[in-house]
Amino acid sequence: MSNVDEFQAVYRATIAEMARDAARSERKRVHLLLHAGHHDQVQRLMIVMQPGTYVRPHHHSRQWEMLVLLQGRGELLSFHADGEISARVEMSPATPVVQIPAGAWHGFVVLEQDTAVIEVKPGPYQPTEFAEWAPAEGDPKAPAFQQSLASR
Repeated sequence: MSNVDEFQAVYRATIAEMARDAARSERKRVHLLLHAGHHDQVQRLMIVMQPGTYVRPHHHSRQWEMLVLLQGRGELLSFHADGEISARVEMSPATPVVQIPAGAWHGFVVLEQDTAVIEVKPGPYQPTEFAEWAPAEGDPKAPAFQQSLASR
C-alpha cells in the first residue's frame, strides 16, 4: 500500500489460493496483512483456515478485537481465566460479525473447510498474550486439547 490513490482489493481467487495454501500448511492456516505495518492505528488481517488448525486461547489485555466472517463456519469460544469455557458463538452467515472486548480470553475452532475471517483491532501492534493453561502450538498435547474444545 504505497500509493494512497490505489485501492487494496482482495479477490475471490486470492481467498481460494489462500485456502489451498492453508490446506498444505502444517498450521492449517495462512494470513494476509491488510495494514502497512505494526504502527498502523488499525490492524487488519485476513485469515483463511482449515479444520484442525489450533488457535491457542489468548487475550489482548489492551485491545478489543472484531472478527468478520467472509466464508465458512467456525466457533468462537470465550473462556474464564481458569480455562473453563464460558460461552460459544457459532460464526456463520447468520452471525458473521463478533466483537471481542479487551481482556476476554478466546479461541476459535474451525467447523468448515476454507473458513475465512477478517480480524480488526486497534493499533499499534501488541503481542498476543497466550493462556498458560492451554498448550503451546506445536506441543504434543495441543491436538488433544483442540479436540476437547470442539467436543465440550
